[in-house]
Amino acid sequence: MRDNRAAHTSTSLPPTSLFLLKDIQQIALSQAEEWLFSGESTHAVLIVTKGTGRILDESDQANLPEGSVLIIPRESSRQVRADTEDSLRFLVFCFDVLQQQDPLTNTYIPNRSWQLDQNQNVFSQIDNCTELALTLYAHQQAREPLEVFQNQIRFQQLLHLIWSHAERQAAVETSTVIDQTISYIHANYAESISLDDLANRAGLTPRYYTELFKKKVGKSPIDYLTSCRMEQAKTLLRESNKRLREVARLVGYADEFYFSRRFKQQIGVSPTVFVRMNQKQLAPVTFHYAEYLLALGIRPIGAPEEQVLYLREQLRVKEADEIVSLPENTPDLIKPLQPTFILTESTGDCAAFSKIAPTFALPWLAQDVFGHLNMLADMLDMKNQAHSWLKQHEQKVVKAKQCIDAHIQKNETFLILNVRPTNLLAYGARNIGHVLYKSLKLTPPKMIQEELQRNPNFWATQINEAQLSQCAADWLFVHIFDDDLSRSHFKQLMEQDVWQQIPAVQKGQVALLNPIWFSYDPLSLDVQLEEAVHILTQSTTATLSKEKRNILHG
Repeated sequence: MRDNRAAHTSTSLPPTSLFLLKDIQQIALSQAEEWLFSGESTHAVLIVTKGTGRILDESDQANLPEGSVLIIPRESSRQVRADTEDSLRFLVFCFDVLQQQDPLTNTYIPNRSWQLDQNQNVFSQIDNCTELALTLYAHQQAREPLEVFQNQIRFQQLLHLIWSHAERQAAVETSTVIDQTISYIHANYAESISLDDLANRAGLTPRYYTELFKKKVGKSPIDYLTSCRMEQAKTLLRESNKRLREVARLVGYADEFYFSRRFKQQIGVSPTVFVRMNQKQLAPVTFHYAEYLLALGIRPIGAPEEQVLYLREQLRVKEADEIVSLPENTPDLIKPLQPTFILTESTGDCAAFSKIAPTFALPWLAQDVFGHLNMLADMLDMKNQAHSWLKQHEQKVVKAKQCIDAHIQKNETFLILNVRPTNLLAYGARNIGHVLYKSLKLTPPKMIQEELQRNPNFWATQINEAQLSQCAADWLFVHIFDDDLSRSHFKQLMEQDVWQQIPAVQKGQVALLNPIWFSYDPLSLDVQLEEAVHILTQSTTATLSKEKRNILHG
């Protein structure tokens, strides 16, 4: 017999502290009059409600303006003096701290070791603190159980205001400390600086300092120091005639060979190659990355035939007519062009190409489209150009998303299908999927969502016709390889029942993508954005257009 009784689980809570309000006093001091508090067995909170005073303790001197708060730990004393002609008024809340001894029996005992986590015990004005303190004082004579209970609640609220303010203030102070060490790095990068040096300046342990620095800056203190040194090195290499040994010394490296290794790790090319690349107007030969260079304002003098054709016919880039088309693996054709450097995606090309000009290999799978753009910008010292392009692209993304969101349902899903001669690929957020899933943040089918949760840069997964129902969506974007077998494969697919059952097909929300969607580069992303807006804002796509039907028939 099935037991329908609800199952109950018990979760033990961590031991808690109780703050018990014991007494409230209002103190009024005339000019220069003093008041001494000696908290032998209780803690106290002092809140100035009128006038200005000053703490007189030699080890803890501070002003007490109106609205300020002073924490006085038990077994300590404070002497306060009024500074103004008018009387100084403040409220003193004495309280005990009880610690839960046994969660099972819920017994509490006095906690003699409790203290505020923050080192500081004087705080400036805290929003709503004075008003709440005055309300507490006004109800101190309450005798009804509920009224007494209400005042205890007010006191917990008062402490919460103070503690949370203390945490925020500590965070601000910590941020200031990090900023100070960053300024120190920029002023002293040429000196020997260690993690311990920076942590000591911040007054923090190296581990905690590193944690806070990473949270604020996005990289470790030593990585930031290295980046700072390399930026200075790039300036020296580009704008001065100093020898490599002198440049290394000026940015904090005694060993020029170690400096060269670190420079290449950070920038992607050696210092020597960097100098040669910046000695004259950039005229690179590129393999695979022509669109990236054009986005930075650089026209390559040579590129692969297929890439030049794509720039000319698909992207309609005027500069493409001035780019020499190069067959692959033809170093003899590259040399007469006298390139300032050669850009490739394969490290295997470097040996042959480097005999012609400085060669930089940027592996295709190492970064996404923006990562590649930023790496090139860093190598070519063109960060401003990269930032400008990225900013303009982001503005286009915002406008496109606003337009599309007004035309689609919030819960609609989108599938990207790539049709090849013998198989199908369902795409993720790289290549074809970048604009739809990353830029426009459209919702993929559940199967693709799960893949993206495991890997945000998930590329694609192979599926068969039977699996189409598992990734069915409200919208279907189809890219077909430009060959007869792929087109034939798609025609056969459209005749199957599984195709007809896809919601996107039934709704007439199927879009055939042109070749631009298979390119993954900055210039193509801009065009893909425009086409996505056009596709998704049409009133209906119930049938494939005549033009798109012709695609299927070549």
